[in-house]
Amino acid sequence: MGGQREVFGQLLGELEGSVAGACRSQDEWPAQVAAGIYAGVRFSIDHPQVVEALLVLERTEVASKSGYTDTIERLAALISRDAPAGSRLPGSTDEALVAGIVGLVGDHLRIGRSEALEALRPDLVLLALLPYLGFSGAQDWANRFAADEVRD
Repeated sequence: MGGQREVFGQLLGELEGSVAGACRSQDEWPAQVAAGIYAGVRFSIDHPQVVEALLVLERTEVASKSGYTDTIERLAALISRDAPAGSRLPGSTDEALVAGIVGLVGDHLRIGRSEALEALRPDLVLLALLPYLGFSGAQDWANRFAADEVRD
């Protein structure tokens, strides 16, 4: 199991690096969140074993930098890190949002629906931005980023 945990830890590190790099590629905070989600979905489609890695780490959670909880917390920090101060509405935590997104991505990949997962990306952006921007603002950014993605 130790070797498997190392491989999974490396894979999750690559996922985090891909997401963080995409976030850095954008200037505005909502676009950073959207870019990170799109990159995370793309990485997961290209490396579906990342879903298995997260499942195994969740089931065998031990204190480590590559554990499930730590991975979710680091990904959630990419959402909240540069969010406008005081903009978050009451509700679920960023960790709960990220865990929900990870669960949706994993479910789609496990049942072989990667094409549907790509179509779901704007909804995942909406979900992540909703507690900060409200429905209208989150929907605007989700639609705007999706339109930009189609042009690229």
